[in-house]
Amino acid sequence: MTKPKPIIICKDIHKHYGEGPTRVEALQGINLEINQGELQMLMGPSGSGKTTLISIIAGILTQSSGECLVNGVDLNHLPDAEKTHYRGKNIGFVFQTFNLIPTLTCEENISVPLVILGTPKPEALERAKELLVEFEMGDKIGVYPTQLSGGQQQRVAIARAMLHDPSIIVCDEPTSFLDVSTGHKIMTLLKNMVTKKGITLIIITHDSRIVGFADRIDYIEDGKLAKR
Repeated sequence: MTKPKPIIICKDIHKHYGEGPTRVEALQGINLEINQGELQMLMGPSGSGKTTLISIIAGILTQSSGECLVNGVDLNHLPDAEKTHYRGKNIGFVFQTFNLIPTLTCEENISVPLVILGTPKPEALERAKELLVEFEMGDKIGVYPTQLSGGQQQRVAIARAMLHDPSIIVCDEPTSFLDVSTGHKIMTLLKNMVTKKGITLIIITHDSRIVGFADRIDYIEDGKLAKR
Protein backbone atom coordinates (compact mmCIF):
# COMPACT_ATOMS: atom_id res chain seq x y z
CA MET A 1 0.00 0.00 0.00
CA THR A 2 1.34 3.42 -1.00
CA LYS A 3 2.27 5.62 1.94
CA PRO A 4 0.25 8.88 2.03
CA LYS A 5 2.19 11.90 0.80
CA PRO A 6 2.48 14.88 3.16
CA ILE A 7 1.34 18.01 1.34
CA ILE A 8 1.99 20.27 4.35
CA ILE A 9 5.02 19.96 6.62
CA CYS A 10 5.44 22.27 9.61
CA LYS A 11 8.82 22.04 11.35
CA ASP A 12 9.31 23.69 14.76
CA ILE A 13 7.01 26.61 13.94
CA HIS A 14 7.21 29.54 16.36
CA LYS A 15 5.24 32.76 16.08
CA HIS A 16 5.30 35.69 18.44
CA TYR A 17 3.71 39.12 18.44
CA GLY A 18 5.33 42.18 19.97
CA GLU A 19 8.55 42.45 21.95
CA GLY A 20 9.65 42.93 25.54
CA PRO A 21 6.95 42.81 28.24
CA THR A 22 4.15 42.84 25.65
CA ARG A 23 5.52 39.87 23.69
CA VAL A 24 2.97 37.09 23.12
CA GLU A 25 4.05 33.56 22.11
CA ALA A 26 1.24 32.48 19.80
CA LEU A 27 2.91 29.27 18.57
CA GLN A 28 5.64 27.38 20.40
CA GLY A 29 7.34 24.69 18.35
CA ILE A 30 4.58 23.21 16.20
CA ASN A 31 5.56 20.07 14.29
CA LEU A 32 2.78 18.81 12.03
CA GLU A 33 2.36 16.88 8.79
CA ILE A 34 -0.90 16.83 6.84
CA ASN A 35 -1.32 14.31 4.03
CA GLN A 36 -2.71 14.92 0.59
CA GLY A 37 -6.44 14.16 0.40
CA GLU A 38 -6.86 14.24 4.17
CA LEU A 39 -9.58 15.96 6.20
CA GLN A 40 -7.61 17.41 9.10
CA MET A 41 -9.33 19.11 12.04
CA LEU A 42 -7.58 21.50 14.42
CA MET A 43 -9.35 21.93 17.73
CA GLY A 44 -8.61 23.87 20.88
CA PRO A 45 -9.81 26.81 22.96
CA SER A 46 -10.04 30.35 21.62
CA GLY A 47 -6.64 32.01 21.60
CA SER A 48 -4.76 28.70 21.47
CA GLY A 49 -3.05 29.46 18.13
CA LYS A 50 -5.24 27.60 15.63
CA THR A 51 -5.93 30.57 13.38
CA THR A 52 -2.30 31.69 13.55
CA LEU A 53 -1.18 28.23 12.40
CA ILE A 54 -3.51 28.01 9.41
CA SER A 55 -2.63 31.58 8.47
CA ILE A 56 1.04 30.54 8.30
CA ILE A 57 0.17 27.42 6.30
CA ALA A 58 -1.83 29.59 3.87
CA GLY A 59 0.96 32.14 3.52
CA ILE A 60 -1.05 34.96 5.11
CA LEU A 61 1.29 35.22 8.12
CA THR A 62 5.03 34.58 8.31
CA GLN A 63 6.35 32.46 11.18
CA SER A 64 8.99 33.95 13.50
CA SER A 65 11.10 30.81 13.14
CA GLY A 66 10.82 27.28 11.81
CA GLU A 67 9.81 26.04 8.37
CA CYS A 68 6.45 25.52 6.67
CA LEU A 69 6.45 23.64 3.36
CA VAL A 70 3.31 23.50 1.23
CA ASN A 71 3.65 21.12 -1.71
CA GLY A 72 7.39 21.41 -1.18
CA VAL A 73 7.27 25.21 -1.42
CA ASP A 74 8.40 27.43 1.46
CA LEU A 75 5.67 30.05 0.96
CA ASN A 76 6.91 32.45 3.57
CA HIS A 77 10.25 32.95 1.87
CA LEU A 78 8.76 33.75 -1.53
CA PRO A 79 8.59 37.37 -2.73
CA ASP A 80 5.19 38.88 -1.90
CA ALA A 81 3.94 38.83 -5.50
CA GLU A 82 4.87 35.16 -5.96
CA LYS A 83 3.34 34.25 -2.61
CA THR A 84 0.07 36.00 -3.49
CA HIS A 85 -0.08 34.25 -6.86
CA TYR A 86 0.66 30.82 -5.35
CA ARG A 87 -1.95 31.31 -2.64
CA GLY A 88 -4.55 32.48 -5.15
CA LYS A 89 -3.98 29.47 -7.38
CA ASN A 90 -3.50 26.67 -4.86
CA ILE A 91 -5.38 27.53 -1.66
CA GLY A 92 -9.10 28.09 -1.10
CA PHE A 93 -10.65 29.73 1.97
CA VAL A 94 -14.01 29.26 3.68
CA PHE A 95 -14.48 31.96 6.31
CA GLN A 96 -16.53 31.69 9.48
CA THR A 97 -18.78 34.59 8.43
CA PHE A 98 -18.98 33.46 4.76
CA ASN A 99 -17.61 36.85 3.45
CA LEU A 100 -20.01 36.91 0.52
CA ILE A 101 -20.43 40.23 -1.30
CA PRO A 102 -24.11 41.23 -0.86
CA THR A 103 -24.29 43.20 -4.14
CA LEU A 104 -23.18 40.21 -6.23
CA THR A 105 -25.35 37.22 -7.17
CA CYS A 106 -24.43 33.71 -6.03
CA GLU A 107 -22.63 32.88 -9.28
CA GLU A 108 -20.83 36.24 -9.29
CA ASN A 109 -19.59 35.62 -5.74
CA ILE A 110 -18.38 32.15 -6.68
CA SER A 111 -16.63 33.39 -9.83
CA VAL A 112 -14.36 35.86 -7.98
CA PRO A 113 -11.25 33.58 -7.56
CA LEU A 114 -11.15 32.72 -11.26
CA VAL A 115 -11.66 36.34 -12.32
CA ILE A 116 -8.78 37.38 -10.05
CA LEU A 117 -6.58 34.75 -11.71
CA GLY A 118 -7.38 36.24 -15.11
CA THR A 119 -10.13 33.94 -16.41
CA PRO A 120 -12.56 35.83 -18.70
CA LYS A 121 -15.65 36.74 -16.67
CA PRO A 122 -18.20 34.88 -18.90
CA GLU A 123 -16.15 31.68 -18.58
CA ALA A 124 -15.80 32.10 -14.80
CA LEU A 125 -19.54 32.72 -14.43
CA GLU A 126 -20.38 29.64 -16.48
CA ARG A 127 -18.15 27.47 -14.29
CA ALA A 128 -19.73 29.03 -11.19
CA LYS A 129 -23.23 28.17 -12.45
CA GLU A 130 -22.14 24.58 -13.09
CA LEU A 131 -20.88 24.36 -9.52
CA LEU A 132 -24.16 25.73 -8.14
CA VAL A 133 -25.97 22.94 -9.99
CA GLU A 134 -23.47 20.39 -8.62
CA PHE A 135 -24.18 21.73 -5.11
CA GLU A 136 -27.93 21.30 -5.70
CA MET A 137 -28.46 25.06 -5.84
CA GLY A 138 -29.20 25.53 -9.51
CA ASP A 139 -32.40 27.36 -8.56
CA LYS A 140 -30.29 30.04 -6.83
CA ILE A 141 -28.61 31.31 -9.99
CA GLY A 142 -29.26 35.06 -10.11
CA VAL A 143 -30.14 35.17 -6.40
CA TYR A 144 -28.32 37.43 -3.90
CA PRO A 145 -26.75 36.19 -0.63
CA THR A 146 -29.26 38.09 1.52
CA GLN A 147 -31.99 35.90 0.03
CA LEU A 148 -30.31 32.68 1.19
CA SER A 149 -30.39 30.69 4.44
CA GLY A 150 -27.19 30.28 6.46
CA GLY A 151 -26.61 26.78 5.06
CA GLN A 152 -27.11 28.01 1.49
CA GLN A 153 -24.68 30.88 2.05
CA GLN A 154 -22.12 28.40 3.37
CA ARG A 155 -22.53 26.27 0.23
CA VAL A 156 -21.87 29.33 -1.92
CA ALA A 157 -18.77 30.08 0.18
CA ILE A 158 -17.51 26.51 -0.25
CA ALA A 159 -18.18 26.61 -4.00
CA ARG A 160 -16.20 29.85 -4.23
CA ALA A 161 -13.30 28.25 -2.34
CA MET A 162 -13.09 25.26 -4.69
CA LEU A 163 -13.91 26.91 -8.03
CA HIS A 164 -10.25 27.27 -9.06
CA ASP A 165 -9.44 23.63 -8.14
CA PRO A 166 -7.06 24.36 -5.26
CA SER A 167 -5.03 21.55 -3.73
CA ILE A 168 -5.79 22.81 -0.20
CA ILE A 169 -8.91 24.34 1.33
CA VAL A 170 -8.86 25.98 4.75
CA CYS A 171 -12.15 26.32 6.66
CA ASP A 172 -12.63 28.45 9.77
CA GLU A 173 -15.58 27.12 11.83
CA PRO A 174 -17.67 26.04 8.80
CA THR A 175 -20.60 24.81 10.91
CA SER A 176 -20.59 27.22 13.85
CA PHE A 177 -23.66 29.16 12.69
CA LEU A 178 -25.60 26.13 11.46
CA ASP A 179 -28.07 23.76 13.07
CA VAL A 180 -27.22 20.09 13.44
CA SER A 181 -28.92 18.93 10.24
CA THR A 182 -27.51 21.71 8.06
CA GLY A 183 -24.05 21.33 9.58
CA HIS A 184 -24.13 17.61 8.82
CA LYS A 185 -25.05 18.31 5.19
CA ILE A 186 -22.22 20.83 4.84
CA MET A 187 -19.70 18.38 6.30
CA THR A 188 -20.94 15.60 4.01
CA LEU A 189 -20.40 17.95 1.08
CA LEU A 190 -16.87 18.78 2.26
CA LYS A 191 -16.01 15.12 2.92
CA ASN A 192 -17.21 14.17 -0.55
CA MET A 193 -14.93 16.85 -2.02
CA VAL A 194 -11.95 15.32 -0.23
CA THR A 195 -12.84 11.83 -1.49
CA LYS A 196 -13.78 12.81 -5.05
CA LYS A 197 -11.13 15.43 -5.82
CA GLY A 198 -8.30 14.51 -3.46
CA ILE A 199 -8.37 17.98 -1.91
CA THR A 200 -6.62 18.45 1.42
CA LEU A 201 -9.06 20.05 3.82
CA ILE A 202 -8.03 21.79 7.05
CA ILE A 203 -10.86 22.71 9.40
CA ILE A 204 -10.67 24.80 12.56
CA THR A 205 -13.64 23.94 14.73
CA HIS A 206 -15.05 23.92 18.23
CA ASP A 207 -18.01 21.86 17.00
CA SER A 208 -17.83 18.41 18.59
CA ARG A 209 -20.83 17.34 16.48
CA ILE A 210 -18.66 17.04 13.34
CA VAL A 211 -15.53 15.29 14.63
CA GLY A 212 -16.64 12.01 13.09
CA PHE A 213 -15.92 13.41 9.62
CA ALA A 214 -12.21 13.92 10.33
CA ASP A 215 -9.43 11.66 9.11
CA ARG A 216 -7.27 13.13 11.85
CA ILE A 217 -7.72 15.58 14.72
CA ASP A 218 -4.96 17.58 16.39
CA TYR A 219 -5.48 19.72 19.49
CA ILE A 220 -3.70 23.00 20.10
CA GLU A 221 -3.41 24.48 23.57
CA ASP A 222 -1.29 27.52 24.51
CA GLY A 223 0.45 27.48 21.13
CA LYS A 224 1.50 23.82 21.36
CA LEU A 225 0.16 20.55 20.02
CA ALA A 226 -1.49 18.81 22.94
CA LYS A 227 -1.38 15.06 23.49
CA ARG A 228 -4.79 13.41 23.84
